[in-house]
Amino acid sequence: MKQKNLKEKGIVWLYSVVGTFLAAMLCVFAAFVFFFRIAAVDGESMEPNLHSGENVLVTATGKMPDYGEIVAISKSGRDGYMVKRVAARGGDVVKINFKTHMLTVNDRVITEHYHVQGAITVQGDVTFPLTVPEGSVFVLGDNRNDSLDSRFTEIGCIRQEEILGKVRCRLFPFGFIE
Repeated sequence: MKQKNLKEKGIVWLYSVVGTFLAAMLCVFAAFVFFFRIAAVDGESMEPNLHSGENVLVTATGKMPDYGEIVAISKSGRDGYMVKRVAARGGDVVKINFKTHMLTVNDRVITEHYHVQGAITVQGDVTFPLTVPEGSVFVLGDNRNDSLDSRFTEIGCIRQEEILGKVRCRLFPFGFIE
């Protein structure tokens, strides 16, 4: 009788452990489907802050990103994600003076508090001044002369629906990003 009772307790315990494990896995799966994504940095466009091959944690925010934030983008017609920094938002007027290498948004010179590799010398095929359409952002790579970004019509301004979320941190090596 005692042996049967112990066996039943063992089965109940096993079901409890398996159920808890499955519930935890379901929660993790749901979190990564609805709230988090992992994106890989591809190329040198975000150097010196992010390097090719690094994985970053992206959180879905559902709101328009702020100036200077790094975002992951899913651009239709392109494989994978792009990781870029927001330089301007809908309604802003962007000017880049390629002689003085100055970026201005709404006639204010942008002073960047994060590391940018090189002065802006690559113009792209977009004509400046450019007014960013409402519901969109103008993005640049931190490596300004080796970045396919909003200066090129191939990428252009990024619509809010194309923004997967804000890049929060580098996963390996772990570190928060400026």
